[in-house]
Amino acid sequence: MCVSTRRGAELDADHYAFALYLPGAELTLHATLHPADGSERQMLFESLDATEPDDLLVLDRGLIGNTMAAILAQAQRAFCMRVDASGWACVKAFLRSGEAQRIVTLAAPHAADAITYELRRETTTVRLIRDVTPTGSVRILMTSLLDEVRYPAIEFGALYHCRWRVEEAFKRIKHRLRLEAVTGLTHLALQQDFAAKIVADNLHALLIADTPVDDTPSTEPSSRPNRTYAIGALHPMLVGCLLCVSACRDALTAALNVIARTRCRIQPGRSYPRPPRNKPHTYSAYKLCS
Repeated sequence: MCVSTRRGAELDADHYAFALYLPGAELTLHATLHPADGSERQMLFESLDATEPDDLLVLDRGLIGNTMAAILAQAQRAFCMRVDASGWACVKAFLRSGEAQRIVTLAAPHAADAITYELRRETTTVRLIRDVTPTGSVRILMTSLLDEVRYPAIEFGALYHCRWRVEEAFKRIKHRLRLEAVTGLTHLALQQDFAAKIVADNLHALLIADTPVDDTPSTEPSSRPNRTYAIGALHPMLVGCLLCVSACRDALTAALNVIARTRCRIQPGRSYPRPPRNKPHTYSAYKLCS
């Protein structure tokens, strides 16, 4: 991945950040830094020990392949991933069939991948599900949850849509918390800043979760706290609260009350494609440290 720093100039990424994120609770459960020459598949493989047997991994199209499905199936980790017809004969046939769902068998991983990831060369059985978005687009989802009665196909569209909260979390941590603005040039400084900002984002989420909500518990919430505003309100006092500074702790209640009133309306089925543009990646000397 290359990031644009100035017009006509490009800078190769030094590291990739990988995280396991829990939508709903809005918490990062596991986060690591990896060299830029690594692959997303390897990052996920190394992070599987941080998951639980009853977890369900929702993955995007960057983590597809027979090997990835075999890794998750043999690790007994349930998954739901988006796939396309490119390189998948079974997906292409399912897309053309018009069926709502179909059970298919994927080929065993290649011998080299089986040796690398210590896999058994066995076929993997998965379920393909057709999901039609409110705009009419068709997405094909692949899942290891084969029970069509316990896990109805109609529920997977909303499940995959939860991935959008993951995208929002990466944007928030990268830009609102200035993930790329590190306080030092050593690898240790990068690791410390990365961990501190992940912890800060989780603390923001936990504090916001304690704010009062106007909706009754029996109904779906119609709004959620504005995380960008909450970061600006909590960030100056967060360290003081952890150090038990009385002035910061006294101001925390007032800040949470304001955050509770500053909310974003939830619009089911909302689609807001952003135009492609260069993101603001400046040189380290021009980045604000936080």
